[in-house]
Amino acid sequence: MGKEFYSFSGTSSSNDTQAVKAGNLIFVGGQMSLNDQGEIVGNDIKTQTRNAFEAMKKALALAGATMDDVVKHNIYFFCEGDDATVAQCLADIDEVRIPYFKDPGPTTTEIRVNLDREGALILVDAWAVVGAEKERLTPAGHWNWEKKLPFSQGWKVGDMIFVSGQRSLNDRGEILGDGDIEIQTDEVFRNLDTMLRLAGGDRHSLMRQNTYFRFFGEGRQVTDYWEKMTNVRRRYMSVPSAAGAGLRITGFPQSKELIQVEGIGVLGEEKQRLQPDNHWDWSIPNTQFTQGWKIGNLAFIGGQISADNRAKAVGKDMATQTRNVFQFIHNVLAEGGLDESDVAKLYIYYYAPGDWAQVEETRKTIAEIQKEFYPEPGPAVTAIRVSGFAFEDLLIEIEAMAVCRD
Repeated sequence: MGKEFYSFSGTSSSNDTQAVKAGNLIFVGGQMSLNDQGEIVGNDIKTQTRNAFEAMKKALALAGATMDDVVKHNIYFFCEGDDATVAQCLADIDEVRIPYFKDPGPTTTEIRVNLDREGALILVDAWAVVGAEKERLTPAGHWNWEKKLPFSQGWKVGDMIFVSGQRSLNDRGEILGDGDIEIQTDEVFRNLDTMLRLAGGDRHSLMRQNTYFRFFGEGRQVTDYWEKMTNVRRRYMSVPSAAGAGLRITGFPQSKELIQVEGIGVLGEEKQRLQPDNHWDWSIPNTQFTQGWKIGNLAFIGGQISADNRAKAVGKDMATQTRNVFQFIHNVLAEGGLDESDVAKLYIYYYAPGDWAQVEETRKTIAEIQKEFYPEPGPAVTAIRVSGFAFEDLLIEIEAMAVCRD
């Protein structure tokens, strides 16, 4: 399937592509509040949110879509402080973003992260589908947000299922399993299962599954925590599992939340598991986790890391790990008869402590290596700084979404 690339001045990505259209599917890269020189505009969250959504609206318009076509959007925001401060940040975001959408609106996932521009407070991205019938997914008795919002738990669009970030909350927005990662993991994955069944699928329909979790331990504690959480996750995972990413982030809308999971499913039995030989592997043996799936004209490449076959990090610097990760993506694509020209969207998650000069240098390193694999016009990109990954000593994880050639 042919793809169309759209760009405009002022980019938050590591290239200039702001949106990619493939058939009726549109991938919008991460949008920030930037001027034409790529500099942050606005010192407050309301101003930056408005500018980011205006940029999203512009990217969609270039691709022949509107905000009404958005089925999934993510909010990545930076906010320091106690629960009241974070709640106010989200209230300010909601005040600005809600008027951009009709009710019922798209799915939503909100996570607290670090961004890669000094002064940046928010980054937003989206998936949109044009000219297709949509069915809103609203399970009875499901968890709910703390306040009334126009957003949706999920949408079924043709054979695709878009699931909002699932949370360990009750129907009044109150936390379940305070401080207990096992209880919260069980709740969010049970909720994900409910959404897939409501759409006429099941856990085997899940192609992309992203787990965001909050943990600030170090060293071996990182892998131990991931394994503890994952032993619960595996109760709900298909065999073989969906592709996806496991990301340690700063936090969620509520400080007591430890985990959220979101997903994209595709109905249909005919699919190809993309599992190259001599690839990196997870720390728990025989998990039946999956590197990627090809179904119909879509391919979902799970988060790739620079590791060996026991999930031990390979390479101590960002350049080495980034190059290894892009090569792993190449290898997974090749399993499906694909290459980098088929990729429409990249999600780049990286760890970059230090001052802003160091962050900028890291961002440039990633961008330069990306161009070795993806000449312009490259895919749309969403890039955020995370607090870490599923395993210790990793610096970067990247997932890819591809649309197959005709």
